[in-house]
Amino acid sequence: MFTTSLTHADDAEDQQQTRAVIEAQLEAFKQGDGPKAFSYATPNIQTMFGDADTFMQMVRDGYDVVYRPASVRFVKFETDGMNALHAVQMVDRQKTLWNVYYVLQKRPDGSWRISSCETEKAETDLI
Repeated sequence: MFTTSLTHADDAEDQQQTRAVIEAQLEAFKQGDGPKAFSYATPNIQTMFGDADTFMQMVRDGYDVVYRPASVRFVKFETDGMNALHAVQMVDRQKTLWNVYYVLQKRPDGSWRISSCETEKAETDLI
């Protein structure tokens, strides 16, 4: 998806930083901290939803596996230095396996923010 001319060290640093953003947002969801969870979204996403309460309602209604995952496993990472993709496997509270794809953007200040999150049910459920 992304082409890269970055060094391995840059790649590893981007992977660590972007994973930390996703993990921090998941923790904010777990704690019910809407403003903190909302702060990890890009300005475009923040503008789209307007406020943390609306954002949290959307996540609760449409992304239960992200809102309250039973388990999380990071499986793939790609970056071009300005955008990053994390493929994550999550298990929901009903023991269904999901593939979750996060795209993050690097902001002008060097921080990373989540620009999209897509979910798809995996081919088979866990037993």
